[in-house]
Amino acid sequence: MSYSLKMKMNKVLLLVIVVAVSTVFIIPILMMLLGSLKTQGEVLLLDLSLPSAFRIENYIHVLETGSIMRGYMNSLITTVSSVILILFCGSTAGIIISRRSDRTSSALYYYFIFGLTATFNTVTTYALMLKLNLYGTYFGVIMVFTAINLSFAVLTFSSFVKGVPREIDEAAIVDGSGPFTLIFRILMPILKPVLVTNLIIAAIGVWNNFMVPLYLMNSSAKMTIPLTVFNFYGLYARDWQFVFAALTITILPVVVLYLCMQRYIVEGMTAGAVKG
Repeated sequence: MSYSLKMKMNKVLLLVIVVAVSTVFIIPILMMLLGSLKTQGEVLLLDLSLPSAFRIENYIHVLETGSIMRGYMNSLITTVSSVILILFCGSTAGIIISRRSDRTSSALYYYFIFGLTATFNTVTTYALMLKLNLYGTYFGVIMVFTAINLSFAVLTFSSFVKGVPREIDEAAIVDGSGPFTLIFRILMPILKPVLVTNLIIAAIGVWNNFMVPLYLMNSSAKMTIPLTVFNFYGLYARDWQFVFAALTITILPVVVLYLCMQRYIVEGMTAGAVKG
């Protein structure tokens, strides 16, 4: 067998595997989208057939009765605040750790690596929130989300900055730039790929998180969108067309964000892996 023929066969085999794996994810999404536009009888078939009539009123019913907009607002508050904190703390800490070569920086670097292996402990976090009077508050939930995602952000920023020449720093300092100008006006534009990568990963993780608000929010008025959909499912367990419509509305912002910025994810992850 020639080398070129072997390469072609490998590519065909790889394509078949990719299509097979993609099908596992695409079919449930298509089923959800089509089901959200069907009647109650049609959606119970759980197939990929087109609806007899596209029922937009399913979405109107969900928006009017499901408290979806309130869940959206609560998720926006926690997600936007958490992501801003994660990006700010992660980028500044990553830059400082990567640019210093003393023992403190090395200890901090391994401290954040250890943070990647630590799992979220519900009981101790709940007790800490009670002790700090942060239980049931947006601020407490935002702090927990920031802590969960900070290790990954610090390590990716630190790995990326190690590949940026130090001569850029030296030239900026010679031109009279202070620390804040150096970080936010010189280095941040260079860090755009890893910045967007962290933004998308953190936003998706916080937006879809179910456990943290479930245990740390004590009011239905502060429920995020996953908890709102969970309650909605309890009310409409037999009306799958409404459940599918609620799920579609829930994932829409994350899908739009991902599609708008997907090219930066691969670029940022690859650059961080190579330069780390």
